[in-house]
Amino acid sequence: MHIRDVLAEDAPAIQQINREALDYEFPLPETLAQLERIIKAPNVVLLVAVDGADVLGYIQLSDYENTYHRPLKNLITLAISPRHQRRGVGRALLAAGEEWARADGAAGVRLVTGQNRVHAREFYAANGYAVRKEQTNLIKWW
Repeated sequence: MHIRDVLAEDAPAIQQINREALDYEFPLPETLAQLERIIKAPNVVLLVAVDGADVLGYIQLSDYENTYHRPLKNLITLAISPRHQRRGVGRALLAAGEEWARADGAAGVRLVTGQNRVHAREFYAANGYAVRKEQTNLIKWW
């Protein structure tokens, strides 16, 4: 297994991981369009763990800037194919993401995960993340 930057060609694998690991249905053309946007965006990293041609999982982080603390990185997504979970893929991707965050001057990494994602919460706790506060996730679509 090794970790590399995402490629547009990874879109089908990422769409499948999103569906199987996160229960997100998002059409392949839109997944590809989002990947192409993310690849071009400044201060965003999207890394994939691969074994040969197989994408095992991915991590995406970006800037999290505000007026009330030092710069952080926002861990947007860490998702591993169910076929490859509990094999160190998540830990390796998390370490690579944290390394990028440190190198870019961040004071830490923050993330939001759902209450229902018990195994994810356990994973993050085992990797040094602590609950800072409980929140409600709101969105307004247009």
